[in-house]
Amino acid sequence: MAQNRTLIYAAAAIVALIVIAAAAFFLMGGEEAAGEGGEAEKTITINVGLLVDETGPTSDVGKGYSLGAELAFKYFNEKGIYTKDGVRVNINYIKRDYAYNPTTAEEYYREFRDRYGVIAIIGWGTADTEKLSDQVDTDKITYISASYSAKLLVKPFNFYPAPDYSTQACSGLAFLASEFGQGKLALAYDSKVAYSRSPIGAIKKAAPSLGLQVVGDYDLPLRATEADAERIAREMLAADPDYVWCGNTISSCSLLGRAMAKVGLDAFLLTNVWGFDERSPQLIGEGGYGKVFGISPFIYPMFGQDVEGIQTIFEAARMNGVSEDQINLRVVQGFVNVWLLIKAIESVTSQDLQERGGEALKEALEANTFDLGGITADTIDYEPGFHLAYRKVFIIKLGENGELQLMGKFEAPSQVDCARYTIEEGG
Repeated sequence: MAQNRTLIYAAAAIVALIVIAAAAFFLMGGEEAAGEGGEAEKTITINVGLLVDETGPTSDVGKGYSLGAELAFKYFNEKGIYTKDGVRVNINYIKRDYAYNPTTAEEYYREFRDRYGVIAIIGWGTADTEKLSDQVDTDKITYISASYSAKLLVKPFNFYPAPDYSTQACSGLAFLASEFGQGKLALAYDSKVAYSRSPIGAIKKAAPSLGLQVVGDYDLPLRATEADAERIAREMLAADPDYVWCGNTISSCSLLGRAMAKVGLDAFLLTNVWGFDERSPQLIGEGGYGKVFGISPFIYPMFGQDVEGIQTIFEAARMNGVSEDQINLRVVQGFVNVWLLIKAIESVTSQDLQERGGEALKEALEANTFDLGGITADTIDYEPGFHLAYRKVFIIKLGENGELQLMGKFEAPSQVDCARYTIEEGG
């Protein structure tokens, strides 16, 4: 009997030790999962915020971005994300639609930080991302945004896998000037929206070096009506520009393209990355054939069928019941932001990820070069203190036959430093 009691006590002690050890392990953020062949695989879980606009004024491009980001989270979680020392990472992402309202974005940011303890955020707009940039520095949360504002380049914890808006704009305008010659440039954008205003000062400063003369600013609402666009196009007629820049999203830029044709404004229209995509031929119509160009830091899926990264996105779509014909530029933009985060996670140790979180991710982004399967116009290479990923962009043309045409990669001359122009003016 005594011997039996001894065995029982011993067994109980062993069980207690196992429970204590397991509890300690879970408190440290770890868990054991069955790996291949039944082996135990250590995993850790991190929380990441996803801030999107699916219902606000930029939802015309925001819905696709949101889909791309979610596809990426689901795909990489399923395929397996591993730290440098081989520990599997599961990402628990928390999505919030802030409808492009900066005040709401701040509220969700506090929720991400205080309730969920996120170490990274996949973000969206310019006004909110700029407003939060000092706070994410204080909180050491890595923030990868869909805003490509040049002002974010010098913010320690802000990143994006693209050139900034100012660099993109100047590269696109350099292409037009080299392709069609010097000329007059009109600027159409929503003066009340930070994103739309972002590159304007740099464009004006760079224009003379590119052989362009700015002949006017025209206030085109982000949510413009057909009448708004036609009014702006008629106002431009007096200035007789050779080129028009549209700094809004696709809905108002397309309306402007239609209006220019309607009123007989014979100028080339160039839009920023959010103002032109696979829908443009239909939205702009026949009057814009051969006259409209778009900028993109990322290859369009229709031009990247043999690009490894595009094939990865197609695979992610199939795994999640999304048809390939739904994969467009906006989906790519959301996907690559998450992919950049995955690359950072893969570049750190599990200990660093758990103990230093966003700070470890920031340092990994600054210390490595990244290739997102050939999707970006160049390799991503950040410098500490200056997070310009690269300078090249793709130029896409709405061809004379109504089909989109890839014109190639371009960048502004090195002496035209449009990112610095924006940073120096504080705009």
